[in-house]
Amino acid sequence: MKKILVILMFFVLVFSGCKPKKELTFTAASVLSSGLVHIEGEARAFENTIGVKITDDKGFTLYAGPVITDAKDMSKFGKFSEDLALNIFPQSDEITVECFIASPKDGSITSSETKKLTYNIPYRIVKVFFGNVKLNPEMLDCTKVFPVERRVAKNDTNPEITTMKFLLLGATSAEKDEGYSSITPSNLTINYIKTQGKNVQIDFGIEMMQAGGGSCRVGAIRSEITETLQQFYPGYNVIISSEGNIEEVLQP
Repeated sequence: MKKILVILMFFVLVFSGCKPKKELTFTAASVLSSGLVHIEGEARAFENTIGVKITDDKGFTLYAGPVITDAKDMSKFGKFSEDLALNIFPQSDEITVECFIASPKDGSITSSETKKLTYNIPYRIVKVFFGNVKLNPEMLDCTKVFPVERRVAKNDTNPEITTMKFLLLGATSAEKDEGYSSITPSNLTINYIKTQGKNVQIDFGIEMMQAGGGSCRVGAIRSEITETLQQFYPGYNVIISSEGNIEEVLQP
């Protein structure tokens, strides 16, 4: 008799549309006028923490980090609501926002939901310069570089720094297929850019001191940095330094 009741209850639950509550429900996302990305939802996760990843259609990761729910206990559901600042400006009109729960055991994603958003914040076009094995097939001139376009916020107060960061991020997958590649190390930090007379100095962290490796490599790095920076300072002499050191940086 008990078995019959259990079976009947099962069919009642199934046909009544009653389903177990999902561990993660991503309810809303929007792009604010400030450029922040707003997300809302509900989740039950280890240490009340979900992961968020935002990407554009060019393959750039715009944001990756944790968001905490307001659950009173790890076994309970809690709501989350955050305004997220992107690390870089999207390079496509659409962006993808993913909210997910990762297993505390092995990091595998156990629950995930995504939303597509139109990123309609005004932007301007800048250029970054890379080498290209198809446009310069024999690489007889290591200093020869070619421009690709990047978007930066129209109201960006430091477009030079932002553009140099895109140089460090390197070429997209599509650009690599077209022959573009960057020699400039991606692990560089930028301390400052300043002008004096007709000189513009870009100072990097100590990592730049290890960026040598032959005259061809050094020449290529100098060209990528110089050409990218000179679009903001036409006619200026570009000085590259590492923690203020000009003489020893970028030596073959």
